[in-house]
Amino acid sequence: METFNFITVRLGKDSLPEIQKICLSEAGILENPFTINVKCTQVPDNYGVDDYAFLWLGSDNNKGMPTQWKQGFKAVGRVANLTKGKSYNDTSETTIKIVYVFHEAINRMDILRCAPIAYYWCSSMPLIGLDDHANQTIRNMSGSTFADLRAFFSVIEAVTEHFKKDILQIEPRFEQFFDFVIPNPQSYPTAKNIDETGLIKHRSKRIKPLQQIFYGAPGTGKSHRIKEIIQEHGIDEKEQVIRTTFHPDSDYSTFVGCYKPIMKSVPQTYVVEGKEKPVIDIATGKQSEKEEIVYNYTPQAFVQAYTKAWTNQSKPIILVIEEINRGNCAQIFGDIFQLLDRGDDGVSDYEIKPDKALEDYLKSYFAAIKDIEIPEQIKTGEIMKLPANLFIWATMNTSDQSLFPIDSAFKRRWEWKYIPIDTKKEEWHILVNGHKYSWTSFLDIINDKVLTEETAEDKHLGFYFCKAEDKVIGAEKFVGKVLFYLWTDVFKVYGVPPQITNGSKEITYPKFYNPDGSINENMVEKLLDNLQVENDKKNEAEASGEAESNA
Repeated sequence: METFNFITVRLGKDSLPEIQKICLSEAGILENPFTINVKCTQVPDNYGVDDYAFLWLGSDNNKGMPTQWKQGFKAVGRVANLTKGKSYNDTSETTIKIVYVFHEAINRMDILRCAPIAYYWCSSMPLIGLDDHANQTIRNMSGSTFADLRAFFSVIEAVTEHFKKDILQIEPRFEQFFDFVIPNPQSYPTAKNIDETGLIKHRSKRIKPLQQIFYGAPGTGKSHRIKEIIQEHGIDEKEQVIRTTFHPDSDYSTFVGCYKPIMKSVPQTYVVEGKEKPVIDIATGKQSEKEEIVYNYTPQAFVQAYTKAWTNQSKPIILVIEEINRGNCAQIFGDIFQLLDRGDDGVSDYEIKPDKALEDYLKSYFAAIKDIEIPEQIKTGEIMKLPANLFIWATMNTSDQSLFPIDSAFKRRWEWKYIPIDTKKEEWHILVNGHKYSWTSFLDIINDKVLTEETAEDKHLGFYFCKAEDKVIGAEKFVGKVLFYLWTDVFKVYGVPPQITNGSKEITYPKFYNPDGSINENMVEKLLDNLQVENDKKNEAEASGEAESNA
């Protein structure tokens, strides 16, 4: 772990202009950082220029009385200059460059509410611990067992959603502080540091964001990225992840649920003198049954995820929607659209009232759940709200010619994560006529040609557009998938780039097939050579030349 020195700075009545300056500043990363000067006595010896500082806004008196500003951590800065007094009790002056301002000050109650266990492991740090010290103080943030910087970064991240993303733009090396693991304090009360426990399971890292769409060109690995995040957080794929795929025929009933006919065994009866009596099977002596069509409410992916999230509130439940733009989102989501507005606590800001069928199903489902606290109106099905542990993630191929465009109101309720094209993930080859052509080289060249022909960037090919077998893409798969896509979806609209044909008119898509339907590998090889795709021909020629020379 790389070593950094951190200090806390508490501003009080002697720094009112500085406090006001910070309070009036914009929140987030400062495009125009400013400096403040802090004068105080009894400063530690072991801090200096370039040390990072967390600034706490204190009170305008020495009694901690309420102020017009919220007291707590409000900014992050870096020591730009300092002039220390001759002795420990003499006044020292420190100049701090403010580079980041929290949207809202963070106090001890915020930390205890959002991350009480992680707080335990940084509770002896100045300001957040029981010993606040007086106003106008500078203290080092290290020293004791319960002063782990990773725990501190974790509690700050738990309170404010943007801290990690923003602070890593300022100092990427802080990544090491966001991998904190929480031991059980009751099991390890005498641990000298976090790593000594050896039995580390529960991570304090939170999954973000709640609603996210991963988008990019085909084959960039959008679904794979979701799977990686799930694995990184130790989420049980079978128990905590529910998947569905949108398509043009998807609607509210296939996403949420509806009554469906099912075959069910029901007891057979007959009526005698107005009374219903059972039909007895002579062979078994038991009442006979017969198969009948009955209608039951059948929950689909959304309701399955919704009920599982409310009944497992300590675990993240993830609803994954593949190809979200291939369906009519407005029709599919219906009034659930209202639930996508989430508050700071992750719960829906607005409620909806489900239809009678869904209300009855939810009431019946939750009635069977015992010993789990669920809001009464949620439990009875009167209203619906998304809980904070329900994540909805989706994928979207930007090249798909969607029948139903996604409107801006729907888009605003999601975070958008672009998955760029990485052509160098693995060393794959296209095998044609016994020669190996570099898949990476082909992608780099063809994507560049597509771009220079002023086609949309979302028509580019991602690395996993065509999957290899043992790192080799055969000629038949290359023609049937890659070239077919280029000729039918890209070149049909924008024209065939001259680099593809190299002045020859014979390279059209049908030319890649022989009359018997087999692949014309000579034509495929000609195309790849026209594009100057890297291959092993040069190596073979050199090897052949060496062999002749030796002979």
